[in-house]
Amino acid sequence: MSNQVGKAASEEWEYQAIAPSSIGDSIITTDRAERITLLNQAASQLTGWTEEQAIGKPLMQVFRIVNPTTGEPVPDPAKQALESGAVVELLNETVLVARDGTPPTSLEPLVDVGGTRRFISSSVAPVRDHRGKVAGVAVIFRDVTRLRKAEEALKETQEYSRNLIDSSLDMIIAVDNTRHISEFNVAAQKAFGYTREEVLGKAVSLLYADQAEAVRIQNAMAETGHLAQEVHNRRKNGEVFSAFLSASQLKDAQGKPIGVMGVSRDITELKRNEEQTIRAERLAALGQMSAALAHEINNPLQAIRSILDLVLDFPLGVEERENNLNIIRQEIERLSEVTERVVNFARPARVPRRAASVADILNHTLTLAGKHMQHSRVRVETDLPELAPVLVAPEQMAQVFLNLILNAIEEMHDGGNLKIALRAEGQNAAVTFANDGPAIPPDVMPHIFDPFFTTKPEGSGLGLSVSASLVQRQGGTITAENLEQSRGVMFTVRLPFAPETVPETAQ
Repeated sequence: MSNQVGKAASEEWEYQAIAPSSIGDSIITTDRAERITLLNQAASQLTGWTEEQAIGKPLMQVFRIVNPTTGEPVPDPAKQALESGAVVELLNETVLVARDGTPPTSLEPLVDVGGTRRFISSSVAPVRDHRGKVAGVAVIFRDVTRLRKAEEALKETQEYSRNLIDSSLDMIIAVDNTRHISEFNVAAQKAFGYTREEVLGKAVSLLYADQAEAVRIQNAMAETGHLAQEVHNRRKNGEVFSAFLSASQLKDAQGKPIGVMGVSRDITELKRNEEQTIRAERLAALGQMSAALAHEINNPLQAIRSILDLVLDFPLGVEERENNLNIIRQEIERLSEVTERVVNFARPARVPRRAASVADILNHTLTLAGKHMQHSRVRVETDLPELAPVLVAPEQMAQVFLNLILNAIEEMHDGGNLKIALRAEGQNAAVTFANDGPAIPPDVMPHIFDPFFTTKPEGSGLGLSVSASLVQRQGGTITAENLEQSRGVMFTVRLPFAPETVPETAQ
């Protein structure tokens, strides 16, 4: 008798030992009839049943689990485990309804309300006695509501980010550290003609019309971590198009580079419109130039014709005849001068460039303009430090500087101040000619470098246009701007330093 009691006690100990009350997970055990034999403290907190209340109760009365969408009871997992003798895993979508709660419906939010409903992760395992027979089941489960909420929040964030990226009118393309595509939004799909699935994981060089350009962009990104420039892409059908790309490095939370994201826009239509605008402006400028040139040529021709008629049709004295012929010569020289200016504008003479000091060129130019400055009431102030040499044709630059100085003197016919300053500006030497004469009207400013455009009654309109052409041939730029308070104008000429003498500060 004592052996039987000891054996039964041993079986009971083995059965109960699988679910100690101190374990962190929630545990419920049953016998073969699915009557609860143990409910630990963690299970009590989730189900709302004390162990005393639950002992002997049917498992599914205490462990009430439902489908979160339909609110329908989930099929009894213990029955499946008892019949199959295998572990049954419940889906993470399962909801446990506590004793004081009511099953959710499809219209109710799938979140914990008043501690009565919780998402759980659970498994049901058959428990065997010392003979290997199934004696009941052990239900092990835990509350995953917070995890589910976090997953839902992450999913919502991902969906928001996905919608944000796909709603962009700009192409958004991301690559990993191996330059393989990891993101390709809807705008990019429309522009390139590829689906997202077709390009994910492919090398980004697939999208470039020029592989050398792809390499240059990769090198620039490696060097600076960002760039903004025009690129040439190729669509799936082989068509090449221009796009403006703005790219920057992507980094993880620790600041480690994990790839590159580029935002670009197809500028094909924009460039087409720009070209049409430029073409129209060129035609308009050509028309204005033709009219101005016709005017410039017609005046001396009319004078020549009138004097020739006078000389040929009327008897004139020797002195009068000679005077008229001299006038004809002067008008012919005037025609020659106009022709020479037009030729210089259209095709400036090619003069060898050499390294030269901008300060020296300016000082030489001021000497040439000395007589004009003496007869004017213009005060000239200079600030001409010695900088690294620039690579220019000194004679042509002297022509440019002289024209800017004389223009300033003419504009300040009532007197004024002209300040000429020289400074280093990045990789350029910048020369400014600032005068306190009248400002250039806003409607005139865009045209001051146009050929034959002039506001002077006796001007040809070629001085500034020829100057701009000469500066461009030196690899430089010339700009004009009004100074403050609508009084004074400043012209700035920028010339690149000779390559072997670029100042260290400009590197």
